[in-house]
Amino acid sequence: MSRIRQSRYFSEGARVTPHHTLLNGEEPVRAVSFLAILPRWLALCLGLFGAQALAGYASVPDGYVLLSTNNSNRYVVAGGARFYIPPAQHSLYSGATTVALPQATIDSYTQIPQEGTLIRQKGTAEIYVVVGQAYWWIPSPTELDFWDDWRMVNDIPNSDWRGPFINPSYNVLVQERSTSQIYLWVAGAKYPVTTSADLDYFGGLSSVKVVPLGTLASTTYNPWCGTNLRERSSSTVYTMGYINSSSTTMRKSVTAAPANSAVPDGALASIPLYSAGLACIW
Repeated sequence: MSRIRQSRYFSEGARVTPHHTLLNGEEPVRAVSFLAILPRWLALCLGLFGAQALAGYASVPDGYVLLSTNNSNRYVVAGGARFYIPPAQHSLYSGATTVALPQATIDSYTQIPQEGTLIRQKGTAEIYVVVGQAYWWIPSPTELDFWDDWRMVNDIPNSDWRGPFINPSYNVLVQERSTSQIYLWVAGAKYPVTTSADLDYFGGLSSVKVVPLGTLASTTYNPWCGTNLRERSSSTVYTMGYINSSSTTMRKSVTAAPANSAVPDGALASIPLYSAGLACIW
């Protein structure tokens, strides 16, 4: 039987709410260029069609079930994203409002919910908040009080809902709520950002996303197996993996493949170097 080694890809992740600034107030009567009226035109479009439609989100409320008109597929909407409902779980959503749509339309909807969406897999107690393109565990009722903010917790199917979040090329600066340490989170691992040069390279303070307090406690510097990383100031790329199926220590090996992401300088120093090939599947 093949075995896949991943280091905590059931990770916990980050949050930001988009803001739209609209022009307000009267203007004197005068000729107006297209660039001058563009912000108002966009605001009108958002009002008529909704920001969700422009962002690839489903245009129906959370909790609705999408029925494909081309097959028997069903999806529940959470945070504007679609979550596939396996046939064995159709009855769990029998009371939901349904909307019939072509499969192509359903496929056009994103699988990553909007910022701040709270999700919980049916049959489990763990609640996660979506921040950036990752989901982050909310470890305590006290922390949930902060993140809840009267939002509905979306119960999503017990299926492979984590799959769309697994992107080794996605990185984000994160900071646990009420703390000062900033980390670069990439491929399920966290790396402390300790210099202004690293902070600026990865986007600066304005790019830092706040995540739940305690959500990074069990996250290590070991990324998902098979991820290719390089340190910021180096062109050397390493692939991360294991020597064999019984090995519990992640190692790095030089590769000619492109890096999925850069990490802060010195972040990979503690990972042992291995001269031969590494593996993730046996």
